[in-house]
Amino acid sequence: MPKQSIDRREAYPFFLPIQMRWGDLDPFHHVNNVTYYRYFELIVVTFLAERAGLDLLDSPLRTFAAETRCLFTKALDFGRSGPAGSFLDGGFCVDHLGRTSVTYGLALFAPDDNEAAAQGHWTHVFVDRDTARPVPIPEAVRAVFVATRRR
Repeated sequence: MPKQSIDRREAYPFFLPIQMRWGDLDPFHHVNNVTYYRYFELIVVTFLAERAGLDLLDSPLRTFAAETRCLFTKALDFGRSGPAGSFLDGGFCVDHLGRTSVTYGLALFAPDDNEAAAQGHWTHVFVDRDTARPVPIPEAVRAVFVATRRR
């Protein structure tokens, strides 16, 4: 398998600070693998609500996750992120924009590290809330996605 390049901060136009919690850690004090996906979910949901203006609970459309992936490139641990709160930076960009779906690029960075500790891929399909059938991404949301393409 060919070696994948490690993303850098410059590729991501949107960042979200994420505070690690003691319960996010495995017995070795590293962030547990499943927690990376929770962090990715937090980044995506925050972006959709705050930047794209989607009301994920009451909108006539919903998003379904069609695919998710994570490439772990460096261990994240509680001490590495600093003693005053142990924050990470969650990066978000749009990698592909279709008619009814969008693929996000996601990354987690330790503070002061320009290389991603984890790189994620998440594809959302926009669907009608009642029928669960794919629907076109609304134009206002599409414009936000266009403005947030990978740099």
